[in-house]
Amino acid sequence: MQPISSRHRARRVTTLATMVTTIGGTGLGIVAMSAGAAVAAPMCSQAGDSGFTAAVVATSGQRIVGRRVNATGCDVGIYVGPGAKHVRISRVRVTGAKDAGILVQDTSHVTITRSVVTGNGFASPGELLPEAFAISLFGVSDSRVSGNTVYNNGRGGIGLMDYGPFDPGQLVTHQPDPKTAPVPSDNDVVSRNRLWANYNGCAIVLAPFNVGNHMSNDVVTRNTVRGVGANRHGADVGGIVAQTNGPASTVSNIRISRNRVTGSAEAGVIVHAAAPNSKTVNVSVTGNRLSGDNWAKGAGPHPSQPTQLTGVVVDSLLEGPNGARAIDTVVARNRITDEFYGVWSRGANAPVVRHNSIHVLSGGTPVYRVPAP
Repeated sequence: MQPISSRHRARRVTTLATMVTTIGGTGLGIVAMSAGAAVAAPMCSQAGDSGFTAAVVATSGQRIVGRRVNATGCDVGIYVGPGAKHVRISRVRVTGAKDAGILVQDTSHVTITRSVVTGNGFASPGELLPEAFAISLFGVSDSRVSGNTVYNNGRGGIGLMDYGPFDPGQLVTHQPDPKTAPVPSDNDVVSRNRLWANYNGCAIVLAPFNVGNHMSNDVVTRNTVRGVGANRHGADVGGIVAQTNGPASTVSNIRISRNRVTGSAEAGVIVHAAAPNSKTVNVSVTGNRLSGDNWAKGAGPHPSQPTQLTGVVVDSLLEGPNGARAIDTVVARNRITDEFYGVWSRGANAPVVRHNSIHVLSGGTPVYRVPAP
């Protein structure tokens, strides 16, 4: 795919005062400045022992505020690595990274707020990092991603995943030691973000990859996801997804509430126990507004799922002794319009579906349950 060049290459810096804090060990500076100021594209630095480069490498307790980060030529825009806790990123604009705009790994108590992340991730998908959402939190707990604008990125919008022997945010050729202990992403909040035109990946996704790992007590609320179709970069996949990708992994106590999702290539909200012996438990899908979703009709990242426009999918395809389970899923008080299926489900455990307002297209079914095989 053709990289997007930064439109924010600095011409000059205009600010009355700047405060420079040196990043330990990198020789780079973090500049807090008045809104609208610009800085020259930084040199790329090694992001610890990750094997990739970043325009900014954060340290514990750091505040990265009011800055434009032109990451052209770097793999990642802002990198918050293992153990760098209590980092605050606010009112930044991150553009031009080959993969993730902001990547946070194996840490906690990070906030990313009121920022714009755009024009990242247009290297060939999978060339560097297995997963590279515009904002990526992998093995990160007690953190918040709120009030951001995320658009025109090549690898999806906001991703919460785990960290461990398989690290979705690590170079394909530079994975951790197989003995690395899995680290979940727990107690995180993704709220009030606006997302559109984030190609080749979900708008918002929560998914553990490592065997036996879990993710729990995460909240996705009041976000707006607006699909824009497809172009030369790929499909704007959209959707909000809670899914188990690792064998025997668990996603539990997840709240997906009061979001608005329209025009996604996949279903508006997906709860999917996808891996052998895995399960989703106590996922609630409540108070969302969904319309015109799943236009790819099964040709997207979930090809075995419905081939009609669909609001909510609750799925656990695998059966038998190594089957997956979607347990205690609740779909309630949602407003679902312009879909063929309002709620589509499959697997051993049917969701509780109640008190929804569902208006389907001609011939459609408000609540459809795939017959048992």
